Amino acid sequence: MYRLAYVSTADDDLSAYDLQDILEAAIRNNRKVGVSGTVLFNGLNFLQILEGPEAAVENIYARICMDERHAHVVTIFRESGVRRCFDDSPMTLNTVKSEVGDLPDGLALSSNIDLFIPAGLPSYLRGMISSFNTMRA
Repeated sequence: MYRLAYVSTADDDLSAYDLQDILEAAIRNNRKVGVSGTVLFNGLNFLQILEGPEAAVENIYARICMDERHAHVVTIFRESGVRRCFDDSPMTLNTVKSEVGDLPDGLALSSNIDLFIPAGLPSYLRGMISSFNTMRA
């Protein structure tokens, strides 16, 4: 199993419709190639974790990097030989409160991000997700 995480900055005009489209496309495309993961959005930045077969994850990531709905994509890490943690869904989306950005109209905050973190998630990933709302542009 292979895991990749990145952060990026959302386009200023990103809408709730765009986020729904991103989520639906991720679920559809990831399911076909055995990739799972999660994406967090704080009104300004994305944090996404992808896991699955290495070639499939890297192919999806290459497409993500080309998406014009965000910019400044920075890879946080790549790791091989890991155990899958996000096995319940091809992709989840959580919106988190942040001082750096406002959510588009029509989106609600995920009530408690800890409820959405898989129990078996390694502590370094748990910490990264839990502290995502502190990111600054």
